[in-house]
Amino acid sequence: MQSCLIITSCIYPSSSFVKLINPDDREKLHVEALKRWILESDFKTIIICDNSNYIYSNEIVSLAAKNDKILEVLNFEGDKEKSKIFGKGYGEGEIMNYILNNSKYIQSHDSFFKVTGKLFVENYNNYLNFKDVDFAFDYSYSFFWKKEKVECVFTNFYFANLISYKNILKEEYLKVKDSEGLFLEHVYASALQKGNCLNIVSILPTISGISGSSGFSYNKKLINLIKKTLLLSSIIRKL
Repeated sequence: MQSCLIITSCIYPSSSFVKLINPDDREKLHVEALKRWILESDFKTIIICDNSNYIYSNEIVSLAAKNDKILEVLNFEGDKEKSKIFGKGYGEGEIMNYILNNSKYIQSHDSFFKVTGKLFVENYNNYLNFKDVDFAFDYSYSFFWKKEKVECVFTNFYFANLISYKNILKEEYLKVKDSEGLFLEHVYASALQKGNCLNIVSILPTISGISGSSGFSYNKKLINLIKKTLLLSSIIRKL
């Protein structure tokens, strides 16, 4: 069964731990990336959920239908106070739980890919044949020494078996404390290793877009080229 794509969205952020805060800019970037997923990807079912009550237009739903895709648009008002206190990872956990509880389509898939809104993964098709794995994440590499464990995984793009996600990661967002440097990336890494189900991707995701958290542009080709080159050399040691 083909995996579906989940896109997490927040047009009106309440967390104080984000750099890109202008709603117009965020809307533009989210819509641009969503259109690319509709027009350029092979995902037949795309679920996008916004936790700031933003509603994506019927026009973009129609665009999906014209391209033989199902686009499910979900929206709700997340807990703004807790997002302010605990950070953006708390909001993302709320989004994932809302999807699990309210989506018409998620339960008909055994697995999913999750991508953060505003981003498109140029080489996503390299990851479509995952089989017999619970999770697949990219992670923070150790350039010059080997670490005993993975301290954080990247949550902007990953693969998950649906049942395994429910059993292992579903409630982990409740542990995040951005103000203390404990991000969703850290609590996920810890839970995955505790469950002995952390699989690391060997192909570096080629990501386009802008991070809402840091304002970093993934479109800086020189930086991406350097990172890819390092990955192929002995400088980076995979765990």
